[in-house]
Amino acid sequence: MRNSLADVVKLLFGKYFLAIYLTLGIYLFGVFSLLKSVGFWTSADIKDSIFWLFSVGFVLVFSLNKAKDSNYFKAIIIDTIKVIAILEFVINFYNFSLLTELILLPVLIFIVMLQAVAEFDSKNAQVAKLLTNLLAIFGFGLLLYSIYKMANGYSDFFKLGTLHSFILPILLTILFLPYLYCLSLYRIYESYFIRLDFMTVKKEKVKKVKQYIRQRAHLNINRLNRITERFDKKVFYDETNLKEYVKLISKKGKASG
Repeated sequence: MRNSLADVVKLLFGKYFLAIYLTLGIYLFGVFSLLKSVGFWTSADIKDSIFWLFSVGFVLVFSLNKAKDSNYFKAIIIDTIKVIAILEFVINFYNFSLLTELILLPVLIFIVMLQAVAEFDSKNAQVAKLLTNLLAIFGFGLLLYSIYKMANGYSDFFKLGTLHSFILPILLTILFLPYLYCLSLYRIYESYFIRLDFMTVKKEKVKKVKQYIRQRAHLNINRLNRITERFDKKVFYDETNLKEYVKLISKKGKASG
């Protein structure tokens, strides 16, 4: 367990994730600048935005291995509206003391990031389960506290101005989808092209297949996933027309041949 936890921490601060943090920071800076320019985001929203980033944003980034098709991204919007936005709204509506937030927020952020990274590798399953349980207990406690506060101050809770707190996480998630989509697309291309390199020593054929995949799939994640799932390395060793083969297996429905 201790070694697994150390591996997760090491992975969290590895080069791969540092690159993600950098591109993520640049993208979100653009998102917040856009929202600020239209008057929907101010410095008063910083705390709620940080909470969204570590309770939603990073979790979605670290869960991209679940993105098998475009339906995954549609489901994100539905789940956000159904659960995430409501919970964030209720919890964020009530503020803790500054000292409490200074202690709780860094701890919660670190646990959330560790839990998300731990799910990348099945060998860290025990660590992921432990951290998930800790987050569940923590989240349930916050929710109970918020419900208690709401019951004792419902007149403040149902003010029209609080609608902003409800809409913000939904809007941030929707605006976050293009980044998630591009990151998922890049991850699939990169990992599969590495696999192709180890399928055969015929490097010229591999180079052509990569070119045909890029030409056929482009930015279509559904088509790209169909190619990666159906591709058979035996075509490297016969007279199959590689361009036509890639086109065939990229089509909807059951691929033949």
